[in-house]
Amino acid sequence: MYINKELKSLEKKGFIKTNLDPKTLKNFRKFKSKIKKHCSTMLKNKSFSFENFHKIPIEDIKLNNLRLSLIKSFSADNNLNETVYFSLKKLIDACVGPDIIVQKSCNLVIQRPNDINRSPFHKDAPANSNYEIVIWLPLVDCVGTMSMYMFDVENHERAKIFLRKQNSEKEIDKFCKKYGKLLNYKFGEVLIFWTNNYHYIPVNREKKTRWSLNLRFKNLFTPYGTKNLLDYYQILKTSPLTKLLNSIEKV
Repeated sequence: MYINKELKSLEKKGFIKTNLDPKTLKNFRKFKSKIKKHCSTMLKNKSFSFENFHKIPIEDIKLNNLRLSLIKSFSADNNLNETVYFSLKKLIDACVGPDIIVQKSCNLVIQRPNDINRSPFHKDAPANSNYEIVIWLPLVDCVGTMSMYMFDVENHERAKIFLRKQNSEKEIDKFCKKYGKLLNYKFGEVLIFWTNNYHYIPVNREKKTRWSLNLRFKNLFTPYGTKNLLDYYQILKTSPLTKLLNSIEKV
């Protein structure tokens, strides 16, 4: 019954806040520990803390190298994509169907307090497929401006018209506060949203660093955006019918 309510909410708004499966949440805790160890080693800082990362003096170039190194380690860990999938299996299956592909590399975003470098107010489609969902997983508790503004389907046209204008940062902040939803997320809670939903990441005005992952899922046979199967995605699972068709083609 609970998943039906979530699906109805997703269908109406284009995004939902939900929880990771408790049975697999422990795998993310282990994964988080791996990231912490990796960072501690690279930065030569035994007392490394995600939330207090901004207190470590590090240049932007070195920060990006750290981020890319972590993403590379994610790619080597083939279990990560599957762990995300199985944590939200019922919802993902209901949204994209039985033949599922997943983004090859799970993306990592690190946003220190008062860092103005971030993605603009945007939506992921049509560069990404309109038949795709995004899973956003915070690695730390994200409250206030550590989170991001989501725009529901009802405000889609309003956001579209607004972005046609040349808007200042102050005007964008004001617009998002009025029409967007800024929800708090604890570690273990996730945001699932449609690629056609507008979203905006404010400047982190809190006293902690935000760490978050994002990963995309879509159906193997639905239309693609500018990112193709071979370069950007990998097949996660296929239906019995697709397996039958593949077996015939190999004969």
